[in-house]
Amino acid sequence: MAGIVEKTYAEAVFGLGKEQNCLETLCTEIFETAKIFGENPDFIKLLSSPTISFDEKKESLNKVFSGKLSEYAMNFLFVITEKNRMSSFMGISECLKSLYNDYNGIIEVKVTTAEPLSDALKTKLRAKLESVSGKKITLVEKTDKSILGGIILDYDNVRMDSSIRNRLEGIKTSVKSIIA
Repeated sequence: MAGIVEKTYAEAVFGLGKEQNCLETLCTEIFETAKIFGENPDFIKLLSSPTISFDEKKESLNKVFSGKLSEYAMNFLFVITEKNRMSSFMGISECLKSLYNDYNGIIEVKVTTAEPLSDALKTKLRAKLESVSGKKITLVEKTDKSILGGIILDYDNVRMDSSIRNRLEGIKTSVKSIIA
């Protein structure tokens, strides 16, 4: 659950993006930066270290991101680094994604299957969920062999579990009713 710091910074970035008419670009850059930080958690530790000066941290950020991020995204990274909030970056990014999705009528659905879904099934699933919800659907896929088969959908505090692990009986009917 996001804290006050994460929500405050996310709301500030969101407001800035709307005010400067660069919401799409700014959010995309921050989400991509979050992926980079997620793959390199030691970089966040470096930027959070009290033994490294802000100038050295700023130089590191410039070396990695200069020319790749907009002025607004770079300044955001500088501000949270200077304010010793870099350890909250991933939470800020998640809060920002929630604000962005709400603003754009997007529902993020986490799809868990034992094997990766084919492109055809992803398309059918997305179309079905969009027709039911009336919103744009973004699928976030995860594979988990322990469910044995079937599908689990998680969105907006709702879980639809049609996995074999959960329901050995009737799995074909459940999957067809979800996807078809």
